[in-house]
Amino acid sequence: MNMNEVHKVFKVLKGRKVLLTFGFINFITFNCFAQHKQFDTIEYRVVEQANANIANGAKINSNPAIADTVKPSRKVDYNTIGTQFSTSYIPESLRPVQLKGEPLENQEHAYVAAGGGNNNAAYIEGFYNSIRSRDWDYGVHVNHFSSAYIIQNNENPAFSHNDVNLYGTSYMTDHTLTANLDYDEHVVHDYGYAPANIPGITFNNSNDASIRTRYNLFDAGLQYVSHYKDSNKIHHDIKVSYYNYSSLSNLPSQISSTFTNGDTIPYTYKLINAQQDRTIENNVDINAHLFSYIEKQRIDVKALVQYYNEANQLGSNHAWNLGINPYFSGEGRTWDAHLGLKAYLDAVNGGTNIFPDLKVDYHIANNAAIAYAGMDGDKQYNSYKSLSTTNPFIQDTVNNQYTRTMYHLFIGLTGSITNNVTYDVNASESQTKNMALFVTDTLEELRNRFTVVYDNVKTTNIHADISYQMKESIRFILGGDYYNYTPTNQVAVWYHPTLKINLLGEYAVTPQLTLKTEIFVVNSQYAPLDVDGVIATKKLPGYPDLNLGAEYKYSKLIGVFLHLNNLANAAYQQWDNYPTERFNVLVGVKITF
Repeated sequence: MNMNEVHKVFKVLKGRKVLLTFGFINFITFNCFAQHKQFDTIEYRVVEQANANIANGAKINSNPAIADTVKPSRKVDYNTIGTQFSTSYIPESLRPVQLKGEPLENQEHAYVAAGGGNNNAAYIEGFYNSIRSRDWDYGVHVNHFSSAYIIQNNENPAFSHNDVNLYGTSYMTDHTLTANLDYDEHVVHDYGYAPANIPGITFNNSNDASIRTRYNLFDAGLQYVSHYKDSNKIHHDIKVSYYNYSSLSNLPSQISSTFTNGDTIPYTYKLINAQQDRTIENNVDINAHLFSYIEKQRIDVKALVQYYNEANQLGSNHAWNLGINPYFSGEGRTWDAHLGLKAYLDAVNGGTNIFPDLKVDYHIANNAAIAYAGMDGDKQYNSYKSLSTTNPFIQDTVNNQYTRTMYHLFIGLTGSITNNVTYDVNASESQTKNMALFVTDTLEELRNRFTVVYDNVKTTNIHADISYQMKESIRFILGGDYYNYTPTNQVAVWYHPTLKINLLGEYAVTPQLTLKTEIFVVNSQYAPLDVDGVIATKKLPGYPDLNLGAEYKYSKLIGVFLHLNNLANAAYQQWDNYPTERFNVLVGVKITF
């Protein structure tokens, strides 16, 4: 048989196998039957009630019991193997990031400004400073300003200021050391004669030196400040300073009088043969501020040592002022407080003064505003330097005393309205013992100098200021103060106006042009007037002092400036019989190199 015939035989057999399988299954299905046997029906009838009782079961006691025996202690020791598993980690090297920094702006060493104006005004000022350094800084400053303006019916009011200032700073790891050396000279003329108070007399001073006073100041100081990062260390700020302050006054030793023709006989005064009168004051001042943290509580201590020695034509005197001011500082989420006291000891005359030193701040709306209140006091010595700096037409033999602020109560609110506008409003009341007040010395024949009287004064003050700043282009500050004085012995608080308003502004119109303004408004004040031995009041009218300035930079190195002072042209009097200079102009140039 060939292969084709074989395949045919297999297909026939395969088909027959399928038919046989199907037939067998069909046979089994049709020949299987269910059971056909019949079963008998059985019935049960209950003739009594069932008694269903459940027998009590035997329960196992589930509460464990410990046999009353001594329990053996189990001691397990865990030992560790003191072997360190050797590991190693080598980080992948990182490529440095290239940062493109802005180039540092070039700095210049020196700056010079010079100018002049009407009334023979002369101005020159210069600075020389070091440039960038991580280790030190130093500088020199010189200044001269003078004027020789003329006031009708008054003597020569010329004045001059000359200053030379040196400073240097060394920056160390944890400290900064700063030193300064200064010389200041101030020359004035006591031109405040009062012809109206001496009828029939005119003044013709042929010798200006006879009313000239020259003040000289030499001072030096050191300051040592810490910059610790560790708050547990004792941080410190220590200042030591010394000054020698002197005045050289030319006083007339002879006043001659001449007659003129006419029915009336007026006198002409000539101040001749001036003699010199010198006063010298020396001062040593040591200030220290220490603070540290003890268990997260900051504790500050300030200490003060001041020594004054003055010698004049009446003799010499000296004074010590010793003070200490410890205080604690605390803060919470919405408040911070300052609690301490000030104690001063008079080492010459004896006696101790203790004043409170309290302040509490409450922060409102996430520091948008801060309400504050407090109480403090202070003690200051009225040295010849401090008095003559306030009033340069003072005698050199005044009585020096301490001024004590027995209490100073204050309450206020400060904060910001926007990112550019800030404000501060406060009210205060203080009681001052021995406030220094200037009065005309009526014992001098010319009555052109002042002496000092002391009085106890109660002062109420209301202050408000608001400032606006937009980056570096616009800056304005407007402030005002109202005072109410209650003296004890004097008729009035002499030369203390009750209202002061000031406006300071600066506006950069362009990068080259800047405008500035300074406006001061003061209401009337009172001066004492001796009428036949009785002290009366003389009202000095209030005044506005309006000043404008402009500066234009041709380049970074050269610029010009213009100052217009006393635009209201007011000859106001800060001191009786001493009218100030009227409208004046100052123009000049500034050079940086």
